[in-house]
Amino acid sequence: MNEITSVDNVYKDILNTSLKKSHYFDFKDSNTKNLSHGYHSYPATMIPQLPKLFIETVSKYQNINTIFDPFMGSGTTLVESEAHNIDSTGVDLNPLSVLMTKVKTTYINEGKLEKYYKNLQSEIEEKYLEMNMGNLSITIPTFKNIDFWFKESVIIRLQIIKNSIYNIDDDKIRDFFWVSFSETVRFSSNSRNSEFKLYRMSEKSLDKWNPDVISKFYYFSDRNISHNKELKQFKARAVPILGSSMNLYMLKNNSMDLLITSPPYGDSRTTVAYGQFSRLSLQWLDLKDYDNNNISKIDSNLLGGKTSKSYSVPLFKSSALNNVLKEINAIDNKRCKEVSQFYSDLQITLKEISRVMKPNTYQFWVTANRTVKEIKIPTDIIISELFDTIGIKQVGSFERNIPNKRMPSKNSPTNKTGKTVSTMKKENIVIYKKL
Repeated sequence: MNEITSVDNVYKDILNTSLKKSHYFDFKDSNTKNLSHGYHSYPATMIPQLPKLFIETVSKYQNINTIFDPFMGSGTTLVESEAHNIDSTGVDLNPLSVLMTKVKTTYINEGKLEKYYKNLQSEIEEKYLEMNMGNLSITIPTFKNIDFWFKESVIIRLQIIKNSIYNIDDDKIRDFFWVSFSETVRFSSNSRNSEFKLYRMSEKSLDKWNPDVISKFYYFSDRNISHNKELKQFKARAVPILGSSMNLYMLKNNSMDLLITSPPYGDSRTTVAYGQFSRLSLQWLDLKDYDNNNISKIDSNLLGGKTSKSYSVPLFKSSALNNVLKEINAIDNKRCKEVSQFYSDLQITLKEISRVMKPNTYQFWVTANRTVKEIKIPTDIIISELFDTIGIKQVGSFERNIPNKRMPSKNSPTNKTGKTVSTMKKENIVIYKKL
């Protein structure tokens, strides 16, 4: 691997800052829900203190007009870009990611928002009263397994809220309350909210489960309204895009000044299932610009989500990756192909990223090294080796603990009862530069 030999100013600056405090990058006691960062839960989010640090450090040495996140997720990078008055673009295949990021980067006049909120509450209360009096005729959704994931009383209350939000005539305000509604859907479902994958509560827990749906919707709305005013000073433009970073056709060559991202650790099926996390919300939201038939396919459309039977494991320009695949293949050929497919897709994305980034610009990748068949995969090294072949060099790296990410502490990759392994406890912050 060919690294930049001289000590880079950006790397040196961050290194000197980190040496002043033990476990500096953990930000364990920091507020990660300021601004609009806490509008909606999301799995494996990047904490805002990291992009804040990266933006402020690079700004000392370069002018930054555009920031890019190819794996936008919860929109952390775009929110922090706006907070620093810098235009940004994010890309993600999950429509819930796009919706929440759009709302999180959009300030709404406080008086106007409060007026619409009061009207919304009045309509919800009126419909709720009609329901209790037996005078409300309501059409409920019919998506697959709705009765499995929601109690009947919950379904009716959610539909009352949904219908009332639909009647809002302002798109920005309607989207704002869709985010509160999405959180309410997740909270009031029969799924175990401590999980990022879809697992139903035990029968014992379900017997006691009686969520106050409407009060919870008000709680989420009140919380987000209180943070909306913090966005008032935001003047920069944030552009969240529904799409795949394997094909960034919407972005011009050499158009971005800085990249900050936290990529997936592997295919969603065996790591963080973003599609499963979002499925119930998306089924209820019924977004007009998104085909509901694709909701169950989100995870399979992400990096490494599809591996054809005819797929043949290639020889990568990464000795670390080739060695890992050889070890996995000796144990399980199918898993070897799945891991290989993820990095094949990632490699395409890296080339697209190289195309859209300007020369001499920095990239910050917050990665984690997963384990497959008890074999550790050094994603940070693999990305560095793949980048090295297309003119993007590693400047330096740091390690941080993961105290705040919403992830399980253990998982069961073998699906054998009692057979679990610890998941990622540390992340790597790797700095790159396009030469």
